[in-house]
Amino acid sequence: MMTIKPTRPFTLTFIAITLLEMLGDSFHIRVLHYGCKPLIMALLMLYVWQFCRAIGFVSYTRWLFMGMAFALLGDVLLMIREVDLFTPGLGAFLLMQLCYSVAFLKSIQTAGQKIMGRWFAKSAIFFGLYLVIFLVLLRPAFAGKPTLEILWWPVVLYAICLNTMGILATQRLGLPGYNQVVLGALLFILSDSAIAVNKFLHPFAGSTWVVMTTYAMAQYLIMIGMMQQVASQVPET
Repeated sequence: MMTIKPTRPFTLTFIAITLLEMLGDSFHIRVLHYGCKPLIMALLMLYVWQFCRAIGFVSYTRWLFMGMAFALLGDVLLMIREVDLFTPGLGAFLLMQLCYSVAFLKSIQTAGQKIMGRWFAKSAIFFGLYLVIFLVLLRPAFAGKPTLEILWWPVVLYAICLNTMGILATQRLGLPGYNQVVLGALLFILSDSAIAVNKFLHPFAGSTWVVMTTYAMAQYLIMIGMMQQVASQVPET
């Protein structure tokens, strides 16, 4: 079985880019913010491309890569402050969630496994309960405000897709990279929840650092976890 452990230079470069992006955003250094934010996903995409090019793309890695491309688009749209691009940015990340969900589902099928009804139900209850509680808490921020009311149902749809991605991540039980993918999905939900709290409920100090740290870790872990499954399917020579 091949190994997919990232090299130290790669990991340090990824951390450095993320830190520089957060510093640029926090201190309004545009060259850092605009220059580094797209590089977060671009670096992960380059890693996946190089790895899969050597051994071949499979169905779930294609969907993963497509989702990463939508994440890159969402990052670019949301980093622009001169124009309000929250809605198209939300749409890009919604497409990312759908692509990741399909990637997780196809990774299960490729391994010859099936989703277990009881485990699926337990995961659905956990994520569904979180979804309902969060939307109930979020709803008053939108009610009676015409400029926000129009965003309510897109936000609801996005939250459903986000938690569906989390549910499907947990269904890869027993597959290589399972823990990394599940932790990545949970961190992604935490990151997006922090965005919603900061934007709609109560702005808080250090929101950039909370959102971007959890987001970068989420994307990194999901990518590494999925690549571990790819590596496990390469025959030994």
